[in-house]
Amino acid sequence: MSEEATQTGSQEVAPEAVTSAAPVNFLDSLPEDLRGNPSLQNFTDAGSLAKSYVHARSMIGADSIGKPQQSWTPDQYTQFYAETGRPQSANDYAIEFGMDVEETDIEAFQQAAFDAGLAPGQAQAIAQYLSNQAQGAHELNQQSTAQAVNGAIQELKTEYGQAYDQKTKMAYTAATALLGKEGLSIFEDVRLQDGRKLGDHPDVVRMFVSLAENIGEDSLLGEPTELIKTPDQAKQELKELMRPGTPYMDARHPEHDAYVQKVQELFQAAS
Repeated sequence: MSEEATQTGSQEVAPEAVTSAAPVNFLDSLPEDLRGNPSLQNFTDAGSLAKSYVHARSMIGADSIGKPQQSWTPDQYTQFYAETGRPQSANDYAIEFGMDVEETDIEAFQQAAFDAGLAPGQAQAIAQYLSNQAQGAHELNQQSTAQAVNGAIQELKTEYGQAYDQKTKMAYTAATALLGKEGLSIFEDVRLQDGRKLGDHPDVVRMFVSLAENIGEDSLLGEPTELIKTPDQAKQELKELMRPGTPYMDARHPEHDAYVQKVQELFQAAS
């Protein structure tokens, strides 16, 4: 073997340098015209993109409705409402309120439901809720009014005692004499804030009782009538009958028994 050949065969061959390339970003591996597409920015690898694609393919032909977007136009919302069950017009809603409602109010509610894009079932649910709320408020108002009326009656009964029926009759007679029956309608038609009729207010009754007493009960009632004493009147008269020096205080006085009987009657009127 020649020396040249020996040198060649024994020459060490340097191995090729091995370098490891840095991982390539997923988006950077896409064609340049796709890298900046906003719909791809959330994908970090081919696997997540493939899953999204498979899901999208499975939805093709399915009966699905897109989610509303802020950028939607009125026409897009109109289409969305139609697909989610809104009727073709406001008049197509068949609303049951469960209570008496003015026709104009029904039409206004139908239009509001239509503008909001509600399906019939949704509109009915809201109508039922409003009806329940209104009914509850109405019942509370009735209870409050009844309490106010009963409170006014009890106030006058406490004040007039046994004379209550007579006093209220005199008040009505005086009001009729002064205003006429047609004029009395104001006391029925006008409602106070608490729901009572104007004629149910104790001050109105007191006013006409006072007028009746000034006019004279005989003139109003058409016949001589003995007025029943109120508790305050009875108590005042008791003080007079039972003061020192009266026949009531002297058992030997000939009028003593009559005074005793009168005092007993006044005690009943004063209670």
